[in-house]
Amino acid sequence: MKNKVIFLLTISTFVVHACNPAATPSDVSTEIPPATTEISTPAQSDERVLLELPTPIPGTVALDFSAKPCSASWSNNGEYLPCPGNLDEITGGYADRFDEIVINGNILIEQPGLLSIPAQPESPFQAIFGKYPPFTVMDGDRFQAVLACEDGYPTCDADLALEHYNSNGQLVQIPNAGWQITASEEGRYIYAETDLSMLAGRTVQFSLSVRENGNAADDHVVWIQPHIARLGGAATDAISANQKEITQIDAVQVSGIVDMRSAPPYLFDDHPPGSPAAVVFFDINSTMWYTTETIADSAAFTIKVMPGEYYALAYSYGVGDIPYVESAYTGIDPSCGNAMAVLQVLADKPLENVKINDWNWSCEGSTKRLAKPDEVALP
Repeated sequence: MKNKVIFLLTISTFVVHACNPAATPSDVSTEIPPATTEISTPAQSDERVLLELPTPIPGTVALDFSAKPCSASWSNNGEYLPCPGNLDEITGGYADRFDEIVINGNILIEQPGLLSIPAQPESPFQAIFGKYPPFTVMDGDRFQAVLACEDGYPTCDADLALEHYNSNGQLVQIPNAGWQITASEEGRYIYAETDLSMLAGRTVQFSLSVRENGNAADDHVVWIQPHIARLGGAATDAISANQKEITQIDAVQVSGIVDMRSAPPYLFDDHPPGSPAAVVFFDINSTMWYTTETIADSAAFTIKVMPGEYYALAYSYGVGDIPYVESAYTGIDPSCGNAMAVLQVLADKPLENVKINDWNWSCEGSTKRLAKPDEVALP
């Protein structure tokens, strides 16, 4: 499933503030909202147009993702990929640096970046992930990049994210660090910016992640000047007025509990409120999903997802040859053996008191549930 957040860059001097297979975005709380700008240029003629984007302020780039792309290990969700990639063989995916490129709308970019292509439809695998070497985040660090589709791929439609690996090797979602990019004949690109202060003081391995949103054949994704900016007070100028005419889409916070009172007894009886659980929100209109987890002394969870329709499930450990047991949101309380219910998440309307409470195992596995993604580890 995908992360569709689009963020507006609020500085005109553009300062860009990261493999294990398959991604496991785990929600992390943050109080700093993102800024994203999506730009559509006026209709272009057949003549190529040069677009000069802002460049990083000298001395502020703490990590340049495009400078040494092969310092990262690149993989899809089933195999590692060569770096640099070979554009004549992209079945499993592709990643490499460019110094100039043409993005959708016949727009020439003469600035460096990364071209990344997820695994193709003929591959048994999906997506692409670039796992970078360990990096220590400082307070005030920000990720910044300009995102687009390469020209000549009109059905490009992909979900991009900056994620990081936790101490268990699990890929974790960074709040407000996901974007959806689609191609446009008129030319479309996104200024993406995310505050990383919630990771300050931690040494992490970042991942630049691309997941297809349907057919990956045209998903030639362009990351222009992707980097982590260590700004201090350096950047204060506003971006030009024409770049503020945007549509902004923000993630929505959803909170609730994983109710284990009807769970298999070994998950609850000895230690209420119950064992930790992995919570997964499945976007029913795509292949994107979001995940977070509860902890041993609390059944509560909070997660940020894009507006849409979701199935919400929780997973905890099984016994014997049962790897895990699952519970679902049904909209009914109490609930046992009821069908999954669609959870509507509307823009700008946080949801509270979502209760995931229908434990399939307790109902003899009688109700269809979504399988736990292999990438989601049980807490």
